[in-house]
Amino acid sequence: MKKQSPLKRIFAIRGMGGALTAFAGLIIIYIAFGIINPAVFSGQNVMNLLRSMSKYLIIGIGQSYVLITGNIDLSIGSVVGMSAMIAATLMTMGVNPVVAILITFVCCMIIGVLNGILVGKWKLPPFIATLGGQWIYRGVLKLLNNGATISLRGNISKEAMKAMQFLGNGKVLGIPVPVYFVAVAAALLTFLLKKTTFGRSVYAVGSNAETARMSGINVQRIKLLVFTLTGAMAGLAGMIMITRMTSAQVNCGEGYEFEGIFAAVVGGVSMAGGEGSVLGAVVGALIVAVLRNGLNLNGVNSFWQQVILGVLIVLVVYADSLRTKKKRAE
Repeated sequence: MKKQSPLKRIFAIRGMGGALTAFAGLIIIYIAFGIINPAVFSGQNVMNLLRSMSKYLIIGIGQSYVLITGNIDLSIGSVVGMSAMIAATLMTMGVNPVVAILITFVCCMIIGVLNGILVGKWKLPPFIATLGGQWIYRGVLKLLNNGATISLRGNISKEAMKAMQFLGNGKVLGIPVPVYFVAVAAALLTFLLKKTTFGRSVYAVGSNAETARMSGINVQRIKLLVFTLTGAMAGLAGMIMITRMTSAQVNCGEGYEFEGIFAAVVGGVSMAGGEGSVLGAVVGALIVAVLRNGLNLNGVNSFWQQVILGVLIVLVVYADSLRTKKKRAE
């Protein structure tokens, strides 16, 4: 019997086959950008890359749970922006930053619950339910300060500002602090998905919801919990962004739902449901971050970047649909 390499053994877990291919693609993309512009390999750029990738990682992880159940969340980008705006508004009103963050997380989880009710209980198509949410939450974001940017500088205590700057831009052992938040979240959600009854139920619902229901799984409850978890991840991404920028802008989080989908699908999460992993979504999010970073360093216009990422999203989803059809044919 042929012995597997350690790397293959790591990825040879259910739903993680696509992650190995994505990992190889990540290395190729990074090296290619580095050959074009050696600045990609510089220590300063690596630090910038680690900081910027945090939000993509969190969003990709959250989106992966929803996609594995065979659903989609198009509201996640707006929730990211709204969470940053809520937290900033509360802090500038004099609310303790810790309390403001907790309130924001509760708000994001409530949004997740609402999405879960619309999709799980009311049986609305997830595309329609969360697309409506995308517009609603983006509108709420704009209403909070009439579309103006909220800056924390000069509006919160010096101690609070120092703590926010450390969380967003500080380092521990040479590694940016946001990376630790991402690592903890990824580890916990990997354990939840791979080692618990809830995780097995998530896969079962995505593979065949009716079969899962007949086997005793509460499909509505699983969908509700998954959307709630995704809302919490959007809240965490929003908190990472506000600590980095120490401000909340009206366009915060725009388009992140699509980058989350791209990250998850390129990492092996199937849009048909029932297949994927948190590790795969992490690798996919790294690809998004490296692409953004490499295009920026090579002077590619931001409008062209949007075109390039849009084309890649279409190609990735198309490849996923072909893979799904082939698998069903077999």
